Amino acid sequence: MVSLPCEDCASGFTHTGEPRGRVETLHGLHTYITEPPSGAPPKGIIVMIPDAFGWEIPNNRLICDTYASRAQCLVYLPEFQNGHQLPHTLMTDIGAMTSEKSSIINKVPSTLRVIYNMAPFIYLTRPSITTPLIKSFFSSLRSSSPLPVCAAGFCWGGLYAILLTHASSTAKESGIPLIDAAFVAHPSNLTIPADIEKVERPLSICHGTKDFVLDLKGARVIEGILEAKNQSTRKEKGSGEEDGEKRYEIQVLEGAKHGFAVRGNPNDSAEMEQAQRAEDQAVEWFVRWIAEAGKR
Repeated sequence: MVSLPCEDCASGFTHTGEPRGRVETLHGLHTYITEPPSGAPPKGIIVMIPDAFGWEIPNNRLICDTYASRAQCLVYLPEFQNGHQLPHTLMTDIGAMTSEKSSIINKVPSTLRVIYNMAPFIYLTRPSITTPLIKSFFSSLRSSSPLPVCAAGFCWGGLYAILLTHASSTAKESGIPLIDAAFVAHPSNLTIPADIEKVERPLSICHGTKDFVLDLKGARVIEGILEAKNQSTRKEKGSGEEDGEKRYEIQVLEGAKHGFAVRGNPNDSAEMEQAQRAEDQAVEWFVRWIAEAGKR
């Protein structure tokens, strides 16, 4: 039976702003493409694997624009959900469904719309369908460009960004890893500890203490696994803790809810600060590992 995720998976706010990129077909998928505004050659490629609201919502495209500008990268946002992304109007329905101020009369139609949209989304974008699609895109990308490649995954997309860090995620022809590093914010649908124990490529996670999709206990389990991986890496290199930067990390933000990096309330300064911290963490991670990959 298909179960509905918690309210935070589809709650939030649609952000205003005019994305500056363009849409093309890339490796068989409609893709939002944005470049460094300076016109300088890109230092690497970042591919966003979005939340359940998909590739067309302004929030996700604006984040891509920011990454392109701050990290000086070519950024792609492909249509990985086969047209089955959730409509952004569902955020309003979630708000009405869960608000204490909403009457029963208002809650009933909102609840029905949520169920109507959520159930087919979960079924039609399940891993057995989506994983091959995503890996095929990254494999084609690796074969067509010499630039370093990073993944950015949010909510629904967080799982797939983490799977790309596994040893099994390699290009079909060359056998090289599909990505050089990944950044993930408030991932959903993880199998813990298995999905984290298999991580091999550099991974940075930004999470919140009030995330009910992956609770604080689960985040601490991830933290322990990643720190053990860092210690193992230091031993292999023969360096002390003070000598080596972390290859794996999770930063947990106090008070942050699921979706904070993408769908925060633009009128709430605390939520905007949380989103900014996630952005800074992602950009610093991409800049670092793209530079490292460029040395090879």
